[in-house]
Amino acid sequence: MEVSGMDVWLRPALVVIDVQRAIDAPYWAASGPRNNPTAEAVIDKLIGFWREHKWPIVHVRHSSVSDQSSYHARSDGFAFKYAVTPSSHEVVVTKRANSAFVNTSLNAELKQLRCDRIVMCGVTTNHSVDVSVRHAAALGYKVRLVSDACAAFPLRLADGRIINGEDVHQIFTANLSGEYCEVVQSAQIIA
Repeated sequence: MEVSGMDVWLRPALVVIDVQRAIDAPYWAASGPRNNPTAEAVIDKLIGFWREHKWPIVHVRHSSVSDQSSYHARSDGFAFKYAVTPSSHEVVVTKRANSAFVNTSLNAELKQLRCDRIVMCGVTTNHSVDVSVRHAAALGYKVRLVSDACAAFPLRLADGRIINGEDVHQIFTANLSGEYCEVVQSAQIIA
């Protein structure tokens, strides 16, 4: 697969982060709606593309330590969203911290799959996606972040001002681009 004239990536792992029902909990949208309401549909297309090529897919899910969280293991929100439900042969990694690599088997799973290149997507851009991309880069992985397969919610600043979800998403992807990853669109990947 060639993207923007870059080197060919053979058998990259797709890492899908925190696409669980919990993201639909009302508290997420307290400051306004998220950007990119079609992110799950784009992720579904990426998963289909990976499955068609028999490339490795790793699903990361968050298990909150707070029993009040929609991400708690006993909450209905803990389940994966239907469109991105893992198949029986795909790797599922459960995390309890923000990074998909902290105290999880993700790094070992990727090593076992012999993947040093990963394509990441999920929610939210400025939370687990951001820190997981940074952590992956720090571990030496070459990372592509699929911008239209991620989403962010508005962010309330300390002075009360609110940055809308699209601006939050754009700021965080711009900050990651170049130093930590290559930011791409799904059409570039699927092409």
